[in-house]
Amino acid sequence: MADVALRGISTDVHEALRKAAARNHRSLNGEILARLEASVRPAAVDLGGLLARIRERGGRTRLATLGDDAIDVLKDSGRP
Repeated sequence: MADVALRGISTDVHEALRKAAARNHRSLNGEILARLEASVRPAAVDLGGLLARIRERGGRTRLATLGDDAIDVLKDSGRP
């Protein structure tokens, strides 16, 4: 496995990476490696499976529909 040194990284980027590493329970090196690997080896997306899951969830979810009158009532009651 090759070693690479990262030079010239800004303090802001370093801090953001450090916080992301903590959130993801990784070391700073592990976070950087995970992001590099994701950027050069994007995961293939199963579009058929994704669309099937979207359709399934859509069938289980009742979406609220608001007409013009209902929107006007909400606006008049102080809602943006």
